[in-house]
Amino acid sequence: MDYPLRQGIVWAGTYRIKEFLGMGSYGQTYRCTDLRSGSTVLLKRAKPSKRDTGRRLLRRENDILQQLDHPQLPKWLDWAVHRREGALVMEYIEGINVEQAILLKGRTYTQLEALRLLLVLFSPLDHLHQAGYVHRDVRIPNAILGVDDVHLIDLGLACRVGEKDADGPEEKPSGFADSWGPVKYRMRQPEQASDLYGLGHFFLFLMYAGYTPEEGQKERSWEEELALDPEVLSFIKGLLESRWHTTAECRHELERIVRHYSSGNKE
Repeated sequence: MDYPLRQGIVWAGTYRIKEFLGMGSYGQTYRCTDLRSGSTVLLKRAKPSKRDTGRRLLRRENDILQQLDHPQLPKWLDWAVHRREGALVMEYIEGINVEQAILLKGRTYTQLEALRLLLVLFSPLDHLHQAGYVHRDVRIPNAILGVDDVHLIDLGLACRVGEKDADGPEEKPSGFADSWGPVKYRMRQPEQASDLYGLGHFFLFLMYAGYTPEEGQKERSWEEELALDPEVLSFIKGLLESRWHTTAECRHELERIVRHYSSGNKE
């Protein structure tokens, strides 16, 4: 039922499918060519096996994207109906995601580089939060290292702040440890602090990309394994412990920390 659409199919007489990009818990994404303009776009359809739930979440993502306008978030382009099935069409963002950069390219991050990347992501997150929504899926696969900027993608789980019964994914996504249950529960709460919590784990993945345990060493907590400066350690613990309830409060603190370490040229 969830077999990808064939390359070459023209969706709604307008979008020719060029490449199947991937499948998540509720949707499938494709790189397409808009036959009217020749431009490359991204088309997202609901995963057929998810039936009404998949269609409802796709519609919600479609509605949310139309309310947003930020250079680091995908632009909404169209809602295209093909044989009575609707699909979301949005801007296609060139680049690789942070997870690919780490796993495929061997990218590692210093403490300061990781903090700066978090700071860049605060801009689209703040825009999303100011519009009254929460992303709920801030992870390394959902940050694209584009040509000129870092983009936050995949708003498939985004919902309105405080929304009741907002569905979360049923499967453990990539980029998480085995203790996914509690992490998933915390990240899926419909509040701004959930995205800040996600940023905390985002930072830890960046730092672990360059971590090599000593042979025979027993597993320890991240506080013990990662050689973080006290101020940075405190900030990351604050993200994971919901010390801040709004993006604005947290962003102000991160800007201060980055200025401090940048002026001292400390990595």
